[in-house]
Amino acid sequence: MPVLNLSQFGVAFGDNVILRSVDLSVPERGVFALLGPGGTGKSTLLRTICGINQAVSNLRTWGEVTYRGDPLGEAEYPVLVSQNMRLITSTVQENILNELPEKHELSKAQKQDLAIRLLKQSGLDELADCLDQRVVQLPIPVQRQLAIAREAAAGPGLLCVDEPTAELSTSEAERILDYLYKLGESSALLVVLHNQQEAKALADKTALLAGGWIQECNETEKFFIEPESKVTRNFILNGTCSVPSPDAKPEEIDAEADIPTPPPMPEAAREFVSDSFGPRGFLWLKQGLLAGTPWPGIVADEDHDLRALQRVGIKVLVSLTEEQFEPRKLKEYGIDALWLEIDDMKAPEYEEAYEMCQQVRKRMAEGKPVAYHCKAGLGRTGTLLAAQLIMEGKSALEALESVRKIEPRWVQSDEQVKFIEGFADYVNNGMKKTVSNEL
Repeated sequence: MPVLNLSQFGVAFGDNVILRSVDLSVPERGVFALLGPGGTGKSTLLRTICGINQAVSNLRTWGEVTYRGDPLGEAEYPVLVSQNMRLITSTVQENILNELPEKHELSKAQKQDLAIRLLKQSGLDELADCLDQRVVQLPIPVQRQLAIAREAAAGPGLLCVDEPTAELSTSEAERILDYLYKLGESSALLVVLHNQQEAKALADKTALLAGGWIQECNETEKFFIEPESKVTRNFILNGTCSVPSPDAKPEEIDAEADIPTPPPMPEAAREFVSDSFGPRGFLWLKQGLLAGTPWPGIVADEDHDLRALQRVGIKVLVSLTEEQFEPRKLKEYGIDALWLEIDDMKAPEYEEAYEMCQQVRKRMAEGKPVAYHCKAGLGRTGTLLAAQLIMEGKSALEALESVRKIEPRWVQSDEQVKFIEGFADYVNNGMKKTVSNEL
């Protein structure tokens, strides 16, 4: 039984169709390489099957997907190591143990022993003697290998890895590929690659994604030596291929052109209500409850964005900018206003953030969905969203990784990263001391 099976699977954002009709089966063991021209939707496919794109309010999907024998998302999702992954907070030990649910039940000595064992199993022996080293100080290739290793440590049914060797030298890439090959001997990996030679060396099976559908899928050796389609042959020779766009209509395709006819566009791909979506740049951290968004009106018309916030159910908008968004304007759309003044690329004081997070938590408990916003909806917005997760018991690392899986640009400056680490200490230690003193 395949660990992941896609049948006529498609993805669109609003009326922009990215994937038309994808048929794909990933075996329960081995490395499966996904190739394709740039911008063809490989990352979108991974982010969607791993549940990350659920944060996008105008996401639409269709078709059937099963994961480990059940409908996708019914129990769990595959796990993703994102493109150009960099580790920016906490120590080596905290990172390698981060995805293990049992870590909180272990003693300090047990954590150290387990971290050392996992590092050595992952080919990261050089880190076994420096568990307390900050990961931001590690070379990029080592950071990427550690990022893969910490996800693999939890034993997911399918580990998806997006372009793990991008911008690395040949020797640096070989290190990553050797580790992925080892992982594939006992588990299932779906790896997006841009280098065909790496796919030949690494993958058991290879597929070509172009035009929003799978052009060809085969055993890797046969895929490269005996490609069945002209599209695949052109891609192998030139690194690109000519195919219709994912949303091409039959009448738009030149019958005289020697290009493959795409599968029929599913009816679900044509049926959507555009006014059910949030503003551009709006993302849910907690579906239907907590979100981040740009300043209303910075991308589209102000009233357009406010109507969109109203449509997705936002009842409270928290301004994190030097000036507050006009409360009276928000009232016209049934939205309450809160304000925490923060300079661009900066972070608030711990006490201010704590008080705001308390207010937001109270509003959510009342059933009022909340959106944080700054100017672009990235740095300050991501910082307070991470702080909100820390208030719920997550560590600084867990909070930062949670928000950045959804939007890699949430939390942008070193000061904001340091704030998240310090805020976690403040919440876990400083506030406890304050309460103890008051008693």
